[in-house]
Amino acid sequence: MLWEQFRSLALPVLGEHFPPELIEDNGDSIVFTSRRDFRSYVLSEDERGIVIAYESERNTVVPFCITQSLKLAATCLTLLARGGIATLTDMSHTPRDLLGPVPHTAFTISKKSLPFFDPTSTIDPAASTKCRSFACARAIAEASTPSLGSPRQ
Repeated sequence: MLWEQFRSLALPVLGEHFPPELIEDNGDSIVFTSRRDFRSYVLSEDERGIVIAYESERNTVVPFCITQSLKLAATCLTLLARGGIATLTDMSHTPRDLLGPVPHTAFTISKKSLPFFDPTSTIDPAASTKCRSFACARAIAEASTPSLGSPRQ
């Protein structure tokens, strides 16, 4: 059920940013290739929830965003489609003092499950995700929080 809902959100987002020949809908997964970074990405679902991953060396798939939240999965995919993987990864170690509440958002970021960062909503603890990088966790927290004066609640 979660996969079908996510799939119906993902295909239009991908269609806005990638030509159809770079998107392969397999029913139970979607694979798309970015011309920006020449990398293939895989969207699927497993027992942990929606998984957004990239293909790495030797045909391995590396998840960088895993969530049970449809909203957070859609946010992560939108950020990936708009800005590419470089905007969602960081190459340096993130100091522990950056963990905790994200200013001006309803999220806090912890590092409970290595190697992932865990942004979790303080309003709805079910709205959580696992991100391979701090930059991804921070971007999802900021993008999922309405700005002042925004009609989103």
